[in-house]
Amino acid sequence: MTGTVLFGGDPVAQTLLIPLWARVVEQHESSPLLEDPLAARLVEGIDADWDRIGLSRGDLAQIVVRARQFDRFTRDFLTREPVATVVHIGCGLDTRFQRVDNGSVRWYDLDLPAVIDQRRQLIPESDRDHYLATSVFDRAWPDDISVETGSRVMFVAEAVLCYFETDQVRDLVRRLRDRFPGSELVSDTHTPHALRMENLHLALIRSPARMRWGVRDPRELESWAAGIRWVESFSFFDDIEPRMGFPAWIARIPLITHATGIHRYLLGNPQEQRDHTIPTSPDVHPSS
Repeated sequence: MTGTVLFGGDPVAQTLLIPLWARVVEQHESSPLLEDPLAARLVEGIDADWDRIGLSRGDLAQIVVRARQFDRFTRDFLTREPVATVVHIGCGLDTRFQRVDNGSVRWYDLDLPAVIDQRRQLIPESDRDHYLATSVFDRAWPDDISVETGSRVMFVAEAVLCYFETDQVRDLVRRLRDRFPGSELVSDTHTPHALRMENLHLALIRSPARMRWGVRDPRELESWAAGIRWVESFSFFDDIEPRMGFPAWIARIPLITHATGIHRYLLGNPQEQRDHTIPTSPDVHPSS
């Protein structure tokens, strides 16, 4: 691979380098929490100052645990719905499709045009993994999603929605519920206190990105529209990974244990989805 200069300085897009580097470092552990052999190949093709990612071993482990849990939620969905459609919102340079592919899922990786440009150079599209070069808040991209009649859709948004304003996130979730009734959404959330701490951390590692959307309780999304229902959550403190460096007693402090989590939501009635014919389009999507 030839070296590539990334993303024209866009601060949100640049945050994708952090989880990629965490997955690369993880492959050198004696017992990796997540297997991702493709990650090291991607780093070889990127011209970036990796030394700027000044994260501790514990910080890197936490990022990997987060990715592992998103993988688990996605695999669970594909076990229940083998012939399904998954839209990975803010995919960056993640290799989730390669990690969880069940051989029949129809997958869409969505990110900003500059990110998708770089992604296409490093990870070519396949017959079931299609790229959408757009903002998730653009109202046109759902027209490019092809869904088998009677099958369901999952939207996966890892470490992305928190960087936007509440009104933007609320409008997006409502539109997904209206357009894809019975779909599922997996997203992480932070409390306002956690947002302040995360933004301090971003400043310390010299990242220009800042988080904006937070909730005090993940069930707040249920008030956004009829049919939105919280289903389950994962907390980093449910079963603390030792390499994250958290002492056992910290799990007894609600302010910390409830500060961030990964949540699965149902967006409407699944039967409504099965009875709803979503317009399909050819599996050819415009390049950015």
